[in-house]
Amino acid sequence: MGRTMHTVLEGPANALDLCKDCTKVVVAGRSVFKIYSIEEEEFVERDNLRVGKNINLNFSCNDVVWSPIDDQLIATAATNGAVVVWNLNKSGRSKQEQVFVDHKRTVNKVNFHPTEAGLLISGSQDGTMKLFDMRMDKPSETFHSNTESVRDVQFNPHAYWQFSAVSENGKVQLWDIRRADRCEKQWPAHNNHVFACDWHPEVRNMLATAGRDKTIKVWDTVCKKGDKMHGLEHTIHTIGPVGRVKWRPQRRDYLGSSALCIDFAVNVWDIRRPYVPFAAFNQHKDVTTDIAWRGDPHTLLSTSKDGTLYQHTFTDAVRPGDKANPVGMSFNVGGDVTHAHRYVPRNNYNYGVLPAAKGRVVGGQEVFRKHINPTELFRMCNSRLVLHQPQPSQRPTELSIETVTTETARRYKLVNTTLAEACDINAGVAKSLGRQQVALTWTVLKTLYACSRSDVARPISGDLTTGAGEMEGGDRTKLRLRAASGMTRRVSGKQPTLKVVSHGPGRESVVAAKDGTSESEEEEEHPLDNCQTLTEIASGYTVATITGDFFGDSDLAGLGVEGLVSLEGGGGGGKDQIIQEWVLPSEAFEQRHEIKDGGREDDLVVGESENGEAAMQTVTVEDKTSAVVVWGVHAQDTRQNWSQGLATGQALSWLAEQGDVQNAVSMYIALAGGRTAQGDRVKGLVSNEVLEHWWLSYVELLQKLQLFTKANEILSQCSLPAVHTMNQQSTTVYTACTKCGKSLARNNGAWWCDKCKAPPARCAVCHAVVKGLFVWCQGCGHGGHIQHIKEWTAKRTSCPAGCGHHCQYH
Repeated sequence: MGRTMHTVLEGPANALDLCKDCTKVVVAGRSVFKIYSIEEEEFVERDNLRVGKNINLNFSCNDVVWSPIDDQLIATAATNGAVVVWNLNKSGRSKQEQVFVDHKRTVNKVNFHPTEAGLLISGSQDGTMKLFDMRMDKPSETFHSNTESVRDVQFNPHAYWQFSAVSENGKVQLWDIRRADRCEKQWPAHNNHVFACDWHPEVRNMLATAGRDKTIKVWDTVCKKGDKMHGLEHTIHTIGPVGRVKWRPQRRDYLGSSALCIDFAVNVWDIRRPYVPFAAFNQHKDVTTDIAWRGDPHTLLSTSKDGTLYQHTFTDAVRPGDKANPVGMSFNVGGDVTHAHRYVPRNNYNYGVLPAAKGRVVGGQEVFRKHINPTELFRMCNSRLVLHQPQPSQRPTELSIETVTTETARRYKLVNTTLAEACDINAGVAKSLGRQQVALTWTVLKTLYACSRSDVARPISGDLTTGAGEMEGGDRTKLRLRAASGMTRRVSGKQPTLKVVSHGPGRESVVAAKDGTSESEEEEEHPLDNCQTLTEIASGYTVATITGDFFGDSDLAGLGVEGLVSLEGGGGGGKDQIIQEWVLPSEAFEQRHEIKDGGREDDLVVGESENGEAAMQTVTVEDKTSAVVVWGVHAQDTRQNWSQGLATGQALSWLAEQGDVQNAVSMYIALAGGRTAQGDRVKGLVSNEVLEHWWLSYVELLQKLQLFTKANEILSQCSLPAVHTMNQQSTTVYTACTKCGKSLARNNGAWWCDKCKAPPARCAVCHAVVKGLFVWCQGCGHGGHIQHIKEWTAKRTSCPAGCGHHCQYH
């Protein structure tokens, strides 16, 4: 079987092919054209065909093919449009025997007939295919594909008269060599260029194609007439455009491929598993240009733009399936859960039979279970997929779209209620109708707009919101700034400020004051020594009134440096609070020498003087470094807020795009709170043009369902004048007397006939004057009380007034 080995060529190779007994390989490119023998340990060069006095473009090859009948014949497709036949038995250095220059542009592919030694076919960039008989100097037939370019041509090994051709317009054509005027069959195979095709060596009428659309497709070329899929059997999805495809010998469902870009590996696929390669060979460092199987399913040869020729063996192949996750789970909005897992058969059970799991979910249904064939080597891909669903008695009845729309319009509550209550009611309606996703959307809207934040939420460090406000004077305590680790400090509700006062070169003072009205100092007695280091001062101990630790419990992400020290943080409840000091060193090492100053300048104490005036204390620090930074009190949270309005607008637009304009409009009305409210919640959600389109579409839908009252209510809730005034048009009803037919047109709108001197609105059943709602037949004009007319028409169709008209009441 050999081993994995390679040889370095003189340049990039475009193509390769093996001789009949697979002991030699020919490689060809723009600057290389050689024959190598395949030994046990290495490739050995046997012939260099790129020799002679006149090295021209005939030696620049796009493709090369070795005759499957005569080992001495090789054909190449040249970039100058020539098809060259080489005879290895020819004496002399040059082996050229015949040159066909019938093509007008570059030849992309050449191929020998599998049974007729003298026939050679080529496909060119000029859109034609030419069949050459090497016993003559001119082509015997020319086939016009009516496309811009032919990329590949292949003879059918099971039908000697047939060959396939693929082109850049995405079509596959089947031709009969005995009829050159038109093709037998053609169909659109890919969405873009088709670069390669290959007939299955064992299965008749099975053709594989590869294209730029990153797919490999397998076709049955004798499909039934009228098949919309044109006989498509399998589709393999790859990560890049596919340039070469070759069926694996002695393996019915396997083929190899190489990509034109992105992927440098040679992949071997099982067509029944179209997403993960069965094996991959990753030796090449550049794009693989051609591949060929060496007569058995375990050895593969390939060339690349990196200038190497490789022989790959399956013992060294990478198995991507080994790295795949064998477990997956998913669920849908209906509550159905499906999961896939690796299937390992036990010794006590036959292949393909899995015992029922203990405690299995009720309603679990096995979707498919493939019987394992021991000869298959695709590891970690023996799996099964199980779908769990509620019992049929527990599943909701499927309702028609008309029923769902009607019930939704009738049961939704959109106005005259709070948003939270509307969301709860409407979510329950949607859930009862089987619309789980809509119900979830209503719940999210309630969370975003109707759920208030907790009043006891702790402010973040740097938050400038006011705390508990003013406290009574007796409860105010002193604020203390100490540079000692592990201390506790007492916090006052009174908010001080921080100033920096300069006392000349090299001397600065940090001043804490209240109201700026007093400069008296007050010292708090403490047993600690009167000393502070520069590091301690710069450590950031402040008189912040943050509830909790120094920074609070929230993250500091997004805060500016000014947010680290705040003297106006949100306070607590007004009583004295004991807050633990947290040390945040601003230097890697403590200062070796302490800064000592006499007097009372080591402590900063802010409190109430005896006479009630604000006290101010000063800490004097030597200006030995510029590392001491005092931040101001105007700290702001610079974090960017998440826009709930943008997300809501996108959700409503998505619903409308899916055809659910009913819920898009309903949610907008609920958020707006009615036409008169129109709060900030709906400001900028959608444009007026889009909103008008949604509203009119929903009203039209309600009118088609004969929900005229609901349609009128929806119209009246729109904030756009062009919409909510539509129900105010054509509201006049012209009536006439039912006895004499005279028009009733009084200025005050009263129903009174001047000619008959009687009210025309009499009930045709009870003959009493109708006060309130009046219903009449549009055919004869007679009517009366709704209940009386309804009872009359339930038993008979004749008019109760005796006019002979057959009335209908709906």
